[in-house]
Amino acid sequence: MNAIWILLIAGLLVLAQMLVFKRAGLTGVSVARRFTKKRLFAGESLEMVETIENRRLLPVPWLKVETRMPESFLFGRQENLEIGGQRYHSSVFFLGPWRRVRRTHSVRAARRGYFAFSTVTLTVGDLFGLTNASRVQPLQESVTVYPQLLPRSQVPLPASRWQGERTVRRFIQPDPFLYNGIRDYRPGDSVRDVHWRAYARTGQLKIKQHDYTAASKLLVLLNIAPEERLWGQIGLEHHERLERAISLAVSLCCYALEDGLDVGLGCNADLSQFEGQTLFIAPASGPQQRERILEAAARLRIQRVLNFHNYLESMPLPSDTDILLLSAYDSPLIQAQAQRLRSFGNTVSRCPFPS
Repeated sequence: MNAIWILLIAGLLVLAQMLVFKRAGLTGVSVARRFTKKRLFAGESLEMVETIENRRLLPVPWLKVETRMPESFLFGRQENLEIGGQRYHSSVFFLGPWRRVRRTHSVRAARRGYFAFSTVTLTVGDLFGLTNASRVQPLQESVTVYPQLLPRSQVPLPASRWQGERTVRRFIQPDPFLYNGIRDYRPGDSVRDVHWRAYARTGQLKIKQHDYTAASKLLVLLNIAPEERLWGQIGLEHHERLERAISLAVSLCCYALEDGLDVGLGCNADLSQFEGQTLFIAPASGPQQRERILEAAARLRIQRVLNFHNYLESMPLPSDTDILLLSAYDSPLIQAQAQRLRSFGNTVSRCPFPS
């Protein structure tokens, strides 16, 4: 008889705690999640910091925090990441009354991309796991992963090609720091160009004769299609090679910017936030241009919007610019557009995709 009363009382206690925890639910429980880096390069690591707080007298026997994660985010501990065929990160906590817990997870960003984290799911249960309550809490976190930069030694066309070291005749702007001799003064010559040493030696006005330097603008144009016949969505079997091509294009741009050039980037694909609009960033210099190129490359989708020759025909027409066509293939239509670009005073060369 005593055993029956014990079981009855135990059952009532279990039922009572179920009702208490069910009624309390997630009241007073909150979670904050942040990443220690907002922007980084592929292959680099960051930390995900979770802060969970219980602002009530009632403890939380167990709390599960779940967030959907991109496949390219590799955690130091990979367990609890696969739920129902989708990739989620899951953390389980016990919280006493008026307690705050902070947990840090090491993450390596394996691939480029723009990743937004808009929600986190909280699930709380009673002491015996017989009942639970859930809530979806909004987040406003994002991480931008830039393409991995190749070492300068792996860039097949070094940026020094565009550093203005070669003298050419095709530009009318003389280089004020480069001259190849002196000549007699002629009316209209600037006093700044007078060679005073020659004047002191000969008693006649002599003028420094300037040379002309190569263009200081570089435009890298990437053809996202690995084959001419492909259209729209590109098969996964081509993605690794295209990712290397994107890294090469961005590496060329970044190293040329470091060398003081005006640099631009274009591609016949679109960005994740501007669907259907091909990419074109006009040549410019400075750290803001570097950030603009890296941000666009992170969001670039592997999906062709235009044929490459159509893209070359429709993009803003540059002049006096060194243009690099980064394309896996060549064709008569591409060659015709390259010749058209040359007719406006540009140099045009082609670089195949890295293997």
